[in-house]
Amino acid sequence: MKEMYKLIILFLLFFVSCSNSSEEIIETVEPIETTTTTTTTTMVTTTTTSPKDILPEVSITCEPLESDEVGYQTFKFEVRTGTNEITVLNIVSWFDSSRTDDLFFYDDLPEPGDSKEFGYSVDSSFSQYEIEILVMDSKENFATDYCLYENTP
Repeated sequence: MKEMYKLIILFLLFFVSCSNSSEEIIETVEPIETTTTTTTTTMVTTTTTSPKDILPEVSITCEPLESDEVGYQTFKFEVRTGTNEITVLNIVSWFDSSRTDDLFFYDDLPEPGDSKEFGYSVDSSFSQYEIEILVMDSKENFATDYCLYENTP
């Protein structure tokens, strides 16, 4: 029986030694291919400039001329348009400090970029003339001129 015990012990030792065998794990590391993408954003700013409006102008010659009509004299004035169409011309006058006229003209006005001379004929019997002329364009830009004339005999 002693032999048998030896055999069993051998068998157990063999069994234990086989069961404790370690497995070898081999890990492999493969390189990972990476891609880097760079995005560039460009901002473009566009500035649009439009030419500045040229404003209308008006000027009165404050020294009247003799009119073709007897008993009248004429004040000349010039209207210069700017970039936009002239929509109205207004003449306000006072003779001897009394308001006499408030005239509005909408037709026969100069085209944009042009000028035109006009005449305002008045009775020459007054001693003092005040004349104010205003022009306004389609964008509500306006120009004005004023004249105070003393009629001396």
